[in-house]
Amino acid sequence: MYLHRCTTSEEYALLINSPAFATRWMIEHHLARTHAGPGPIRIPGFCTVCQQAVDFTASYDNAWRAPDGVSIPNWRDYLRCPTCTMNGRQRLIVQLIVEWVMSLPQRELVTIYMMEQISPLYRWATTTFPRIRWIGSEYLGPNCAPPSQPGDIRHEDAEALTLASESVDLVISCDVLEHVNDPQRALTEASRILRPGGRALLTFPMDPNTPFNQRRATLIDGRPHHLLPPIYHGNPLSEEGSLVFTDFGWEVLAQLRAAGFDDATLNVYWAYELGYLGVQFYFLGHKSSLR
Repeated sequence: MYLHRCTTSEEYALLINSPAFATRWMIEHHLARTHAGPGPIRIPGFCTVCQQAVDFTASYDNAWRAPDGVSIPNWRDYLRCPTCTMNGRQRLIVQLIVEWVMSLPQRELVTIYMMEQISPLYRWATTTFPRIRWIGSEYLGPNCAPPSQPGDIRHEDAEALTLASESVDLVISCDVLEHVNDPQRALTEASRILRPGGRALLTFPMDPNTPFNQRRATLIDGRPHHLLPPIYHGNPLSEEGSLVFTDFGWEVLAQLRAAGFDDATLNVYWAYELGYLGVQFYFLGHKSSLR
């Protein structure tokens, strides 16, 4: 797997102008150009979740067009394993969890908080590592008081978590931060609940060509006020979906550091054989053990 750690936009610029990055694009363009439609594109590979060879499939939902007119799938969200149904970013999180857990001297004393609960990723985590204490939650709306558990689903507000300070070893948040009104508060809360030496593993859409965040909406008296045309992402608990409040730029790394993470990085990854295609990245925040 190709992995590159970036702490600045300048480091990222060096990466995207490198020969390795050009090769990545040529491979993906060839896959899309030679696809014999109709129907989803199929790519043979190895699923890190199922631990077996599979044919990954990608639909052309939310595809984009290259300058020569070739339709390129949204690899990040739609290149899925047909068995576990996880997309590339979810399968990468699985791989990172496994690597981190296997490095632990003891698992019984470890607590991991995941900002999701009714997902294939959370089900995989709790069944694969039952000796770890897992805490999962969903946001059930402004009228639900945390940490209530209607229907066995724990409700938490990312901006005001009920978990105790320094009670968690790892925080995992997958495409949540763009949907909270105040991402700085959410990051500060994630840092607060982490023990010294803990980590936050985060994914969210981010435009690497943009230095600053762009506010799309804000809450006024508890109601969303739109600053830009509204965008909604899929939400299994809501037919309407989840409103996007923020489009992130490089400013988010400064926000991570301001929240209490001494080390904050954007990590770019790519692996054809594992079905990690496209310009994909995750964010890692490390809380110093010296407190």
